[in-house]
Amino acid sequence: MNNQEKLNRAINAQHLLDDPLIQEALASMESMYISDWKSSTVDDVVKRERAYACMTVLNDFKAALSSFVNTGKIAEKQIERDSKL
Repeated sequence: MNNQEKLNRAINAQHLLDDPLIQEALASMESMYISDWKSSTVDDVVKRERAYACMTVLNDFKAALSSFVNTGKIAEKQIERDSKL
């Protein structure tokens, strides 16, 4: 993937992170998983493990988008540097 493609991907990822509907959906999901964890009984290991796994996936998703944004920032600097040569 070239720097321009990385930059385009970063722009798209940032739009997703900034989108109010996406933010609302992610916050709702996080709240649901925390609620599942808090409402689990002492012996309900499966429910807690599922809530933990879902939170992990949710956080991984956010981290992946953030990584795309950061990679795009680096690509943007490289594009600027290359244009000066």
